Amino acid sequence: MSPVKGNPRYNSPRVSPEEEWRSEAQKDLGSNYVQSILNFEKMEIEKFKEFNEKIKKFVQKRQGINSTRMRKIYEIVHQAKNPEAFLLAIPRLAYLVGREDRKENKRLIGTIFVVLQDSAKGMKSPEDLRGIQRFAEALVAYHKFYSIDQ
Repeated sequence: MSPVKGNPRYNSPRVSPEEEWRSEAQKDLGSNYVQSILNFEKMEIEKFKEFNEKIKKFVQKRQGINSTRMRKIYEIVHQAKNPEAFLLAIPRLAYLVGREDRKENKRLIGTIFVVLQDSAKGMKSPEDLRGIQRFAEALVAYHKFYSIDQ
């Protein structure tokens, strides 16, 4: 179908789902979420408390994700033994998003995917990977804590 100037699709710029998910992540976790995740274990205590509260709220908004999916995300992140292995695992995380049939579930998991993907892009050391893994642990822990499918 060729673009037609009167067609609303043609006139409005389309935002990719990844950009929508990234915007949602920034709103929930803060615009500097990548640095906060990479420095997860190295943050000063007051900044950690603040970021921890953001993580709780981020997870509470994603209670539509079943615990099996959340554990699978954690498993993929945790299995990475070095930054290179984690970068190679990003497509597996993308596959989890793509498998979702329901648009809402795709959005919920997609937001977590974008957060992890952005963090992977910012990684420079094994310590950064450790921060990502600790962040993933926090996601699973709070998901279980707030879970309605216990």
